[in-house]
Amino acid sequence: MYHPRELYPSLGTGYRLGPPQPGADSSFPPALAEGYRYPDLDTPKLDCFLSGIEAAPRTLAAPPPLPPLPPALGTEPSPPSAPEGLHSLPGVSLSLENRELWKEFNSVGTEMIITKAGRRMFPACRVSVTGLDPEARYLFLLDVVPVDGARYRWQGRRWEPSGKAEPRLPDRVYIHPDSPATGAHWMRQPVSFHRVKLTNSTLDPHGHLILHSMHKYQPRIHLVRAAQLCSQHWGGVASFRFPETTFISVTAYQNPRITQLKIAANPFAKGFRENGRNEVG
Repeated sequence: MYHPRELYPSLGTGYRLGPPQPGADSSFPPALAEGYRYPDLDTPKLDCFLSGIEAAPRTLAAPPPLPPLPPALGTEPSPPSAPEGLHSLPGVSLSLENRELWKEFNSVGTEMIITKAGRRMFPACRVSVTGLDPEARYLFLLDVVPVDGARYRWQGRRWEPSGKAEPRLPDRVYIHPDSPATGAHWMRQPVSFHRVKLTNSTLDPHGHLILHSMHKYQPRIHLVRAAQLCSQHWGGVASFRFPETTFISVTAYQNPRITQLKIAANPFAKGFRENGRNEVG
């Protein structure tokens, strides 16, 4: 490979890559040379290239506002004792496929790991749905809401409230990647939310669900008719909650029994057995 100064001796030994120099070529306007300067990589100076455009059109307009969320997706937490929430899709029912596994964890006190990068839930929510219109299109959504207004701590052999909960974090909703799909598609086989990830980073850019550590949470699953998604009025919505899916978010497992149960039940816990780490909560 040739060095530039070998090909162009007139450049001298001090040759380096850089913006065009106005003095080197009188045909190159100084204003354009100025446009190559990057005093700040985040805000490159390109005004000289846009001099014919007014300042206002250079700025991207804000995206149009989304239609208001239905009540089921609002910010109020759902009562943990109720097996179902808002239900405006007549005849639609949802069942928790891995209910027995959730009940086993719930009897001990389910804990879910949250990390800055995001950690998958285990157990994951896996449901079956019936009663949908086979031809209509639906979206499956999942969010996680606080169960109460308390912060918790592991005290000896059990979880106990230890004060007031932290201020509520931004509400996020996970949209199942198959959405929107026909009712026939959703009813064909169980629907898994195993890709949901939990994080404690308020600056998370990946859309993971943001939670506080040492707080109790409840997953909610929602069905929305896709035909009405972009309308100012939402169509039928059904929301479901399963009391056995409540959990406490942690950055490290507190209850040794939960650690043992996760290793025994989680097929992806091989890394946990070998080096004490696991990429699934």
